[in-house]
Amino acid sequence: MNEIKQLLSLAIEDLETAKILLELQRYRPCLSRAYYAMYYAAQSLLLSAGLETSTHKGVIKLINFHFENTGKISKDIAKLLKSTYDLRQSGDYNTAFIADQATAETAIANAQKFIDEVQRIMNLDE
Repeated sequence: MNEIKQLLSLAIEDLETAKILLELQRYRPCLSRAYYAMYYAAQSLLLSAGLETSTHKGVIKLINFHFENTGKISKDIAKLLKSTYDLRQSGDYNTAFIADQATAETAIANAQKFIDEVQRIMNLDE
């Protein structure tokens, strides 16, 4: 399996894990897995365009610069990556942050939209 497909596989796996965590009412780790699903999908998209970065902020910046700014991905979809990254940061590093079911459900739905859009762009509708 090539690296692009491996990253998409990880994205789908983390999305499935986020759904399981939601069912278990483990909302903070659910947010993290939903974000990582998007992160891996974004990395696969960047790699398909010959772009790589090793940081989370770098992935967001490259998606915005090479895909949102060029119209290959909508602004609304690109924003989902950043907003879910912010939720993951809060859930992982802010002990006062309270994650709830609605936030977790939204993160999962956003991750699904983002992955679907990445697959559409890469002509990999699965």
